[in-house]
Amino acid sequence: MSSRQIASGDRCARQDWMALLAQAPLAELERHWAAIDRPKFQWIRRPEYGAAMLRGAVGRTGSVFNLGEATVTRCTVQVETGEIGIAYVLGRNKRHAALAALFDGLMQRDQVTQAGAIAPIIAALDQYVLEAERSVRHEAQQSKVDFFMLGREVSGK
Repeated sequence: MSSRQIASGDRCARQDWMALLAQAPLAELERHWAAIDRPKFQWIRRPEYGAAMLRGAVGRTGSVFNLGEATVTRCTVQVETGEIGIAYVLGRNKRHAALAALFDGLMQRDQVTQAGAIAPIIAALDQYVLEAERSVRHEAQQSKVDFFMLGREVSGK
């Protein structure tokens, strides 16, 4: 599912909004968290650091190989209505993981109750991430250098 489907408000897969919550900057999550009624929740797994193996494949079709390890922070919460929110965030940011897990649980609640209170937040985060990606692409395009070779005629005599 593309990020455009998230922004347009269509029902999106949980993995899409979880990825978006992990990519969104902490400041944006904090801003949206301050604007909503805070739910009661219980910690199932408090935020903790760990490592994850990064795997790769040449051209996405070659044999898979271990690239290295990355630090991740994970968190699991249960909101008052019973939904369990989970988050895995790249890096060492416990607050980011906790907020992402809470938003995950609230988004699940919204999908069940059809309340739709968190979906606009997910859409706003999606727009923010898309704009940041566009900005990075534009900056990279501005610094692009095209290299070319001038052909030389070689005489075979």
